[in-house]
Amino acid sequence: MRGLLYKDWSLVINSYKYNFLLLLVFYALLTALLKMTFLAYAMVFVVGMYAASTTSMDENSHWDAYARTLPVTPGQLVAVKYLLTLFFTAVGVILSFVLLQLVPQGASTLAEEVLGLSSATLVTMLYFSLTIPLSYRFGAVRARSWVTVALLLAIAAPAALLLAMPEQARGWLEGALGALSAQVSAGSLTEAQFCFAAAAGMLVLCVVFLAISWAVSVQIYRKKGF
Repeated sequence: MRGLLYKDWSLVINSYKYNFLLLLVFYALLTALLKMTFLAYAMVFVVGMYAASTTSMDENSHWDAYARTLPVTPGQLVAVKYLLTLFFTAVGVILSFVLLQLVPQGASTLAEEVLGLSSATLVTMLYFSLTIPLSYRFGAVRARSWVTVALLLAIAAPAALLLAMPEQARGWLEGALGALSAQVSAGSLTEAQFCFAAAAGMLVLCVVFLAISWAVSVQIYRKKGF
């Protein structure tokens, strides 16, 4: 297992170390000078996806055919991708938090930053959880394209639906959301407590996504011929 981790770690480091340094400097400058905080949150996704790119490298080198001769289980071979992605995502969260501190105080509270970082982590884990099993089934390039398009549609569809709604229906929806917000504000939770509770819920979802994705990926990998 340590050998498998070292193999993927070496692939990531040798392929992306200069890209990572340039990206870190670029994001830090834009965050500090232009107050572009969304780039800090984007760092979580960008760094978290480094390990997922090793699936393409494995395909190109026919690694999986060789891996079948090693004394390791399909579960271990697949788990390496998940463990490294968790590690790189954690690194991305730490770096993102540091970048956010470059923005003048008052731009966001700690609770808001935690909620934003948790949201970025959830998106990263969702993308990864969909991409890996599809990569083993259909190939890494097609899997990334399909998941990217699906997520973009999932984001764009509600916006398009909102714009297409009649004015009366849109007013009713805004009123319902306002009433819900008022109920939350009137509840026992403060805004900070609500942010932390939502962040905790997102992290639980991350664990659920990864567990299901790993189980599905192992079954696909075990049945696939290389």
